[in-house]
Amino acid sequence: MKSILGLVLLPLLVSLNHAVVAAEPKSEQAGLPAGWKLSEIEKEMPPYRAEGKVYVLAWMIKEDDRPLRVESCLVLKVLPGESEEGRWCLAHLYRHPLANEPKWGLSMTHVTGEPGTKYFPGLDIHHVERLKDRPNNKAIYAALGFEQVNWKFTLEDDWKLVGCGVCEDAWQAAIGEKPTKFFGAEK
Repeated sequence: MKSILGLVLLPLLVSLNHAVVAAEPKSEQAGLPAGWKLSEIEKEMPPYRAEGKVYVLAWMIKEDDRPLRVESCLVLKVLPGESEEGRWCLAHLYRHPLANEPKWGLSMTHVTGEPGTKYFPGLDIHHVERLKDRPNNKAIYAALGFEQVNWKFTLEDDWKLVGCGVCEDAWQAAIGEKPTKFFGAEK
């Protein structure tokens, strides 16, 4: 009786399993680390609450001796229509994965300087750049500076690299060119 019941139930369970798998959305981007959800990154990508296609172009996971672990990514959002600020938005997002509630956020740096400098008495730099034209590699790499997106393909001192990657397929789909910079290739 068990073997007959098994023969009847097995095809049913297999077909149910395939139905469940087929119903799951395939929205996650290839090349992202395990546990990363593109939908979570999309929610925190400026301009907030604006529709658009989001591409993770590159990612890095680093830690130091505190221990502090930081996951960060270089993200491009393509808005559906033209706007005064530009249709393309490039940003540096980060999160602390070991926090009680890890959440992606826009990278920001607060800088202060001497009286008479542009950094006095203090300035918050939000690491996001709007682009009016579809960016190519030259435009992307030009926007990676400290006062813009603040992204590097190198590791800062006192940090250890846990993992990194350039999402070549997403990069090419987003801007129409293959990336030419990779981690460890610049000093």
